[in-house]
Amino acid sequence: MLRLKPAFLIAALAGLLVVAPATTAATPDSPTVSATGTGYAEVAPDIAVLRFGVTSRQPNVAAARDEVAAGVGRLLELARSFGIADEHISTAALNVRPDTSWNPETRTQEHRGFIVSRQLSFKLTDISRLGELTERALGLGVTEASPAAFDTSRREALEAEALAAAARDARARATTIATALDAKVGKPLSLSAVGGFAPPQPMLRATMAEADGMGGAETYEPGLIRVEAGVNATFELED
Repeated sequence: MLRLKPAFLIAALAGLLVVAPATTAATPDSPTVSATGTGYAEVAPDIAVLRFGVTSRQPNVAAARDEVAAGVGRLLELARSFGIADEHISTAALNVRPDTSWNPETRTQEHRGFIVSRQLSFKLTDISRLGELTERALGLGVTEASPAAFDTSRREALEAEALAAAARDARARATTIATALDAKVGKPLSLSAVGGFAPPQPMLRATMAEADGMGGAETYEPGLIRVEAGVNATFELED
């Protein structure tokens, strides 16, 4: 049975065509067997990206801008108190638009003032403080908060693990087919890989009854990150 070296396997799984040397390659009429394998790897996330927004409605732009600037300043101070480095903090440009409302009596849009908003994002590398940071940010008067986006610093390693598992599964499936036909699986002729990275959505750790006695920060618990991969493989079929 042919054993592929790890480096060679990863290169093949990245989508390269692997063909046996010309002296031993199968002829066009040689029987082959093809199969698709699947594999996955899971890990708890160690990175969370949180996004918040601060919005103000005021009669004039200056007043709205000042209120937003104060809110953004409080969030930046909070992030730094959690040890989040400046390179892990991103702030978008101000968004300014008119604040209007429809008057059904005059059937016209009436100008009420201006809406000013700004978005921020933090990259948190201490997942254990996710709930605390989120709850404290909400307490500072943010007007928008998106679910945390989770990631892992081991993404490349997990992708490799998933691809390797998918390759083994493809060979196992091909072997099942070949065995049913009283044949054996030979050398791999080609390998092509497809896969994806599936980050989880945040979920509550406790049941409703348990959550009654817990603070908001204690109910944040991310799921596992699963990396899935598929491998299409074709092998020589031996008698």
